[in-house]
Amino acid sequence: MDEIATRVLALKDELVADRRFFHSHPETGWFTFFTTAVIANRMRNLGYEIKLGREVVVPEARLGLGSKQQCEEAIKRARTLLNADEAKFLDAMEDGLTGLVATIDTGRKGKCIAYRFDIDCVDVTECGEDSHRPTKEGFSSDKPGCMHACGHDGHITMGLALAKLIKENLNDLNGKFKFIFQTAEEGTRGAVAMEKAGVLKGVDYLFGGHIGFQSTEPRALICGTKKLLATTKFDVKLTGRSAHAAGAPQEGANALLAAAQMALNMHGITRNSKGVTRINVGVLRAGEGRNVIAPNGYLACETRGETTELNEFMFNACKDIVDGVCKIYGVSSEITITGGTAGGDSSEEVTQIYYDAALASPFIDDDKIKRESDFSACEDFAHFMHAVQNSGGKSGYLMIGTSLKAGHHNAKFDFDEDSLMAGVDVFLRCAYALNSNI
Repeated sequence: MDEIATRVLALKDELVADRRFFHSHPETGWFTFFTTAVIANRMRNLGYEIKLGREVVVPEARLGLGSKQQCEEAIKRARTLLNADEAKFLDAMEDGLTGLVATIDTGRKGKCIAYRFDIDCVDVTECGEDSHRPTKEGFSSDKPGCMHACGHDGHITMGLALAKLIKENLNDLNGKFKFIFQTAEEGTRGAVAMEKAGVLKGVDYLFGGHIGFQSTEPRALICGTKKLLATTKFDVKLTGRSAHAAGAPQEGANALLAAAQMALNMHGITRNSKGVTRINVGVLRAGEGRNVIAPNGYLACETRGETTELNEFMFNACKDIVDGVCKIYGVSSEITITGGTAGGDSSEEVTQIYYDAALASPFIDDDKIKRESDFSACEDFAHFMHAVQNSGGKSGYLMIGTSLKAGHHNAKFDFDEDSLMAGVDVFLRCAYALNSNI
């Protein structure tokens, strides 16, 4: 075991404790007040420069916001959990400008390396059975309906440990290091607003990744992720006209039938020979009573595509369907985009850096290293990756192997905490690969 691995191994107990701490206090989307404040305080104490609020989020560019009441409740909850030093960071977050960027500069010429870690949870009620380890061992979610059921608690933990090791060994390194702790990854709602705030300015290399997904064995690693799908999340609100269903049906405009027709036609959109496409209408609600022509309708939808262009093809087809059906049924519509991200592929150079790091890591078995794999799903990191690549930088996304007790976004989700050491080790080796001065 070399010096890098020894340093990582020394943090094992801290990694487990941090992961369980964040797991027990989940927050969703733009309401990660507690999580952001804790991270900010930890990073500042390490000696990083902290940016929060409007410095890292463009308010008008946010997507998929919750209600004012939900925001106020989240702030109130955060205040009950935070100590005095941590609570000082809340004011900068205003009405949900959560997430942060932490930077440290060696003072020596070198590359600007950025790491992105997502910090929000998902809207899942955690399993309360003793067979579920977080419940049995007392670190399950303290908020009904919210759970770290995707591994972001582990991502936060890896980010903090990596930041600590980089700071402790800063004399070994050149250049600048930037940590992007992103909120609202779920629903692909947060990256655009952070990117527009300039958080990627000057970044030469951007690293990111995820626990699990296609990498479902302990001590495994997928080094290069291809085909991160582009996506658009959107809601359709329909306004029709009520009427008595028997006495005067001709006077109504049926938003329920219009919504049903839209859902059927969207799922019938012709696929594209240029690549993978997806469509899903996940929610359809309409109507007020059995004897009333439905005056309202609502659909929650998403499109996906192997490229940004293919996703646009699907989304534009959906908009055409909405327009056409509205004319047929005499209803009006309002489309609201609630999330979205670009598609993309990892840079080959970054895949190679990950691969070399994996070979050197004692926390990963050589025969379990996979050079690359298709993601075939969406991740908000793709927007950051796309932006860095378009500016001449390099970026890549890995998947850290772990055994899973249940799939992502499942009430029984849990992962092997040894994977945290593997992730920190690989990310730290990337820093040395690009910015070592020893």
